[in-house]
Amino acid sequence: MARQATSEARKVSARAKAKSRRPAPVRQPATLYVCRSCVWSEAQREIDDRRQGDFLLEAIKQEIERVPLPQNTGLRAVHCLNGCKSPCNVAFRSPGKHGLRFSRLTPENAGEVLSFLGAYLDSEVGDVPETAVPEGMRGKLTVRTPPPPIRPVRS
Repeated sequence: MARQATSEARKVSARAKAKSRRPAPVRQPATLYVCRSCVWSEAQREIDDRRQGDFLLEAIKQEIERVPLPQNTGLRAVHCLNGCKSPCNVAFRSPGKHGLRFSRLTPENAGEVLSFLGAYLDSEVGDVPETAVPEGMRGKLTVRTPPPPIRPVRS
């Protein structure tokens, strides 16, 4: 019994050493998508001929001027992220990672969106622990899509 426990402890120790020797994951290119067409409400679709999504995009761009995006990271304004019932929407995509869409955001969340982008980039497969999600974005993850397959799926 003691011999078996010692053997198991060695295996655990060997796995821990191997894991600690692994290089840090390389940050893959990523894109932050911002929906420009999100509206304030059905009753008030625009303010000064601009939609809420456009205000969020502008706020994110202002944050990026203050703190530039990490290397290999892009910002893309899109016409729609299909979260119209819960505006405003942003999405995060990176090769080999889950795609994530957050809804019910406002221009005041711009800094948090960029903070989350850093956590997303640091994640191995796009799974960001709840503790790393900024307070204003918690509970607002509305879509999680699997990463695309590495090789074609055979039928």
